[in-house]
Amino acid sequence: MTEHDSRIRVLAEEPVLKAIMTMAIPVMLGMFVQVFYNMVDTFFIGKLNDVDQLAAASIGFPFFMLMMAIGGVLGVGTSSVVSRYLGMKKMKEAGEAVSLSLILILAAGIIVTAITASAIDPVVAMIGAKGSVAGPTKDYLLPLMISSIVIIGNFAVGIILRSEGAAMQAMTGMMVGTVVNIVLDPVMIFVFDMKIAGAAWATVIGNLAGLIYYLSCYFGKSIIKIKFTRNIFRLDYFREILSIGIPSGLNQALMSVAGIFLNNLAAGYGPVILAAMGVSQRLSSLIILLLIGLATGCQPLYGYNYGAKNKKRLISILKTSMTLGVGIGSVLLAVFTIFGKPAIAVFTSIPEVVAEGVFILRAMTIAAPIIGINMICMNSLQAFGKAMPSLIISAGRQGLFYIPLLFTLNALFGYHGLVFTQAIVEVLTAIAASLMLRHVLRTDEHLRA
Repeated sequence: MTEHDSRIRVLAEEPVLKAIMTMAIPVMLGMFVQVFYNMVDTFFIGKLNDVDQLAAASIGFPFFMLMMAIGGVLGVGTSSVVSRYLGMKKMKEAGEAVSLSLILILAAGIIVTAITASAIDPVVAMIGAKGSVAGPTKDYLLPLMISSIVIIGNFAVGIILRSEGAAMQAMTGMMVGTVVNIVLDPVMIFVFDMKIAGAAWATVIGNLAGLIYYLSCYFGKSIIKIKFTRNIFRLDYFREILSIGIPSGLNQALMSVAGIFLNNLAAGYGPVILAAMGVSQRLSSLIILLLIGLATGCQPLYGYNYGAKNKKRLISILKTSMTLGVGIGSVLLAVFTIFGKPAIAVFTSIPEVVAEGVFILRAMTIAAPIIGINMICMNSLQAFGKAMPSLIISAGRQGLFYIPLLFTLNALFGYHGLVFTQAIVEVLTAIAASLMLRHVLRTDEHLRA
């Protein structure tokens, strides 16, 4: 059996649970490794015993999320197009869509660098860095800004590669980048005495290593052929990529904007709360990214079987993946409830930060069992090419629900309202997203044909 046939068999014929495990486990492992290296960054920055630099890492993270959002627009949009084309046996069109996406990634990186690096001081002020935290935040952001194309490209190309069933290669690329980052962190921070800037440069170099690996896969064993010809600049490719990619990117962009609002509000409670928030967010991101990994790993399965009009298999995949999501979230909730304090203490020895971090972590993870439902609904609608429903859920989760509630609950209940907002939002989103997906599955004409 050729590699092409093997990958298509997983998407089309493999038993549902086995297919999910084949596609999702490598992505989840890759996400775990990614969370681990984010934690390593925080760990080494924490060893500087400087609350301002620890707070700066927290404040700067939304900018990193914004670049991932731009990568998500192109990565998720192209992945949706490619998986559906593969389901319809349109190999040539799939290759052209990927080729166009690589051009768009290059353009996006150049534009982001030009805009942000030339306005770094206003950006630092806008994201909530004040007083003694502003200097370290600027040191952290500058390397990320001038290397935007690397970070955007690494995130986007990894997602696109998974759309053809190359889950193992996608995971390998994430691990390559992570290992490089982990090795370089202590060297750049302590040996070269670059402090928080060293952590940023280690992240950039790690992303570059992952991107180089992904590109080598496309020009090596990929079942999709990359060709930069005039044919790639078709209006329908732009429309299909952006109509699905923008809702996905909007979700991550709104997460970044929400993070900026959260940092500005948390800054009002002092640098200790801001630092504790940063450590807690890194730990709670393990839950979110593992469940994103499950949903993202399954996305080619959703898209392929939707394109192939195999409704029975599609619904079975959705039900099984949701059950797994609830189970994973429940286990992680129990782990963080029991081991929250020692987990926080790994990253900082400042007693006040540890105490506040434990409370924030428990508040942030209380809705863990239902996060998987939200991610799976969102990713499946993106895979189906349903731009408006996925846009509604994406905008709703961080825009319609989170941002207004963040300010409202903070005004009404202060600090406690601030940290419990995300859990309330997850519940509201789960209700809306489940109803939206059910409606689409019942009324979609493509699945009736």
